[in-house]
Amino acid sequence: MYQFFALFGIALSLPLTAAAFPIDVAPPAEARVLVSTTDLANMAAVMLTSRESVVLQCQVGFTNGPERPVPRRLRLRPGEQTTVSQFFRREINRVRVSIECQPE
Repeated sequence: MYQFFALFGIALSLPLTAAAFPIDVAPPAEARVLVSTTDLANMAAVMLTSRESVVLQCQVGFTNGPERPVPRRLRLRPGEQTTVSQFFRREINRVRVSIECQPE
């Protein structure tokens, strides 16, 4: 009986806000970049893979409601794969990601 109450207490203490949230991505129009997304609690991550034959200068911006997007700047070499992430302090309903890439 004690184990039942212990398991019940543990289940109640788990966070109920750990549900998945949608991530909307606006992929770059000028460059061939593959984009995949994932989420963990209050963090959104985007994996970028370059399919171009030149080095790309990219800027990624994550937006969640009223929070101001902080731009992340990176260089993508041909065939390189990199992950960009953003932690949010507020509850997440939907994340919008804008990606801009231009040849160097």
